[in-house]
Amino acid sequence: MHALLKSCNEAPITIERQLKLIEQVNPVLSHECRRRLRYMHMRSFDWEQGGLLSTVKFVDRDSVEYSLVVAADHEMSEARMARLTLDNAMSLVDPVWGGVYQYSTQGKWDVPHYRKTIAAQAGHLRIYSLAYAQLKFDHYLNVTNSILSYINWFMTSDAGAFYAGQADNIAGMAPNQYFSLNETQRQMIGVPDIDKRILTRENGWMIEALTTHFEYCGSQQSLTMAIKAAAWINEHCRRVPGAYLTNIMTSTPVYLSDSLAMARAMLQLYRATLDKKYLDYACESAEFIHRNFKNKLCGYNTRLVNVNDTSPPRQIDENISVTRFANLLSHYSNKPLFKKMTKHGLRYLCIPEVATARMEEAGILLIDREALTTPLTININGNKNNPVVSEFINIAHRHEGWYKLIKLDSSDTVSASVEIEGFKSKAITTPEKLRRLLKIH
Repeated sequence: MHALLKSCNEAPITIERQLKLIEQVNPVLSHECRRRLRYMHMRSFDWEQGGLLSTVKFVDRDSVEYSLVVAADHEMSEARMARLTLDNAMSLVDPVWGGVYQYSTQGKWDVPHYRKTIAAQAGHLRIYSLAYAQLKFDHYLNVTNSILSYINWFMTSDAGAFYAGQADNIAGMAPNQYFSLNETQRQMIGVPDIDKRILTRENGWMIEALTTHFEYCGSQQSLTMAIKAAAWINEHCRRVPGAYLTNIMTSTPVYLSDSLAMARAMLQLYRATLDKKYLDYACESAEFIHRNFKNKLCGYNTRLVNVNDTSPPRQIDENISVTRFANLLSHYSNKPLFKKMTKHGLRYLCIPEVATARMEEAGILLIDREALTTPLTININGNKNNPVVSEFINIAHRHEGWYKLIKLDSSDTVSASVEIEGFKSKAITTPEKLRRLLKIH
């Protein structure tokens, strides 16, 4: 639905055009294409209400994340864009039960489509957590806690996995009338139906979002819920190493999105817990994706294809997601394959006809920045059960930005250091010094 809201047209690129890009050893955006994407990012923004210039109002998550990343470099216009969108999008929050409505209509934020999807909850939980880490606004933290409460009370199965969504209506009453009622009035009428399907992709999104909420906002409840859901999905929907079924009713891994969502969730769980099994899961899924969804020319196919498919389908959002994931995973694992995955994804995303196919594509600007730099690296030495080491980890978690690397080296010496763009700090022995170095208050 997020992709449909942004655009439903992703024109195929000719094979001849793609073949020319295969020759690029290190595919990067051309200066012209980068300038065009930045122009599109600014031109498509609604400077009065936030969000994209569209009659349908929704949080374009890549656009907001890009604005946050650039705002961290003291770019005031991007800071304004992020805040305007996030502040006004709070109108999508259900003030009674919590959680967020899917989107709004009529070019306004307060005319919502009242359906609540797990995708919307996950997307908002992740982006508001990232925003809180950077901006430290309490109302953003309140949004994350509202979503967490809704997920816990309405969208979590007895097994700990997450349901697909909740309907926007109840028999005999218009949605806007029903959702204007208070808690008591709603309960007297009844609760809209819950879609109790347990889907792997949606669970992967929610596991990643909950773990992000733990990392940046410190919610232990979110991490506990994420671990429980991950255990259920890994037990029931994981088949050959790294491959995930769409749900328990399917028998074969078919779609890139299922394995990709869980791969990203496993990497996020690894950063939160530093439990190596999650890193191994993420690596196995990345390897499965590369073997089975790699397009022969460039990018990654959205589903398994057979030899008779002359034009395998690729989806821009999925290629942005898999490329960003593979790039970060290459730094966590030090495996050359994942750098190759990054380049293969970029070969598709750097095609100008792809990069500019929709009204804006800030996700490509994000991977462009990330692929050309090394992540901020926070090195921690010592046993993670040591109180000082544990506090080092907490500080590393709270530091803003998704594109960062947290390394733990078990040793008798307790210390920490920070690396950025080839420069490494001196060893730090107290949490307070690490806070000052990372400018965390």
